[in-house]
Amino acid sequence: MKGFEVIFIAPRSRRHDGEPVLDKIVALARAQGITRHTRRDDAGGVGANGHAHSAHFFEATDEPQELMFVLDGGEADSLLRAVEDADIQAFCIRRAIDYWQFGARD
Repeated sequence: MKGFEVIFIAPRSRRHDGEPVLDKIVALARAQGITRHTRRDDAGGVGANGHAHSAHFFEATDEPQELMFVLDGGEADSLLRAVEDADIQAFCIRRAIDYWQFGARD
């Protein structure tokens, strides 16, 4: 199938209305009926302002995180619009992909 990989990236410490940014994006997705996603913790990264974000032994709040969705075109457009309308601060990548679902769905 053809669709889009949509990845949101933000440090674990970033908040929107008191909640972690990526949790807010998951809530927006669920409100649109999008339930499948993958969340990854990254070891480090550098943001647009040149600030380094990394997971430290004693303090992991600045650890970069990724939230990835595989969506069709309409779902991708709708989710991106919802995040923009909510004025959530996160970096986003959207790229066209081919994808498959093998075996039984869980």
